[in-house]
Amino acid sequence: MNRFKMSASKHTKGQLDSVPDKTDEQLVDAFRNGDEKAFTVIMFRYKHRLTRLAWSVVHNEDDAMDIVQESFIKVYRKLHSFQGTSKLYTWLYRIVMNHSIDYVRKRPSAVIVSVDEMLHEPASRDKSMRPDINLLNKELNKKIFEAVDKLPEKQKKAVILREVEDLSYNEIAEIMSCTVGTVMSRLYYAREKLREILKSYVEDGS
Repeated sequence: MNRFKMSASKHTKGQLDSVPDKTDEQLVDAFRNGDEKAFTVIMFRYKHRLTRLAWSVVHNEDDAMDIVQESFIKVYRKLHSFQGTSKLYTWLYRIVMNHSIDYVRKRPSAVIVSVDEMLHEPASRDKSMRPDINLLNKELNKKIFEAVDKLPEKQKKAVILREVEDLSYNEIAEIMSCTVGTVMSRLYYAREKLREILKSYVEDGS
């Protein structure tokens, strides 16, 4: 793990900026041809998005950074055999998502972040001074937080990738290795379950 942290730290922002604006495919080819800096560029290109993805699952910044670090170690070892049948970033998302879910399985105290809390700014800025609205929002966020955590694993993944990362159905299908129809089905049942769980709170707040 330290090797990758050191590798990234060797390159200043100016040095990375001097690297031609290569596509992911070109960076992968360069890495396969022995250009170690190409891997560093990939890390810098995606580390923030991947850390956000991991954080949306484990809801802890340090744990998310560790997950991404471990994921990049796996990527480094497997990049030579990457077939390119999917986009590089969907492959990276799949690896980080799987590592994050494994983390949650191994550490029951880890929790899934509220989709509402992650996605949106505080609701109704013009009502922010009303204590009753603030209380309702906090209560609803808590219930969403708990409801997402109870979803079946595949539905949970689909919800996070769609609602938090705002990925397309095609991108989610690539990451989850399934069809677009399956993604739509998982999202449908996940939303139905969330709607049912939150029904009383939504109606009370309407």
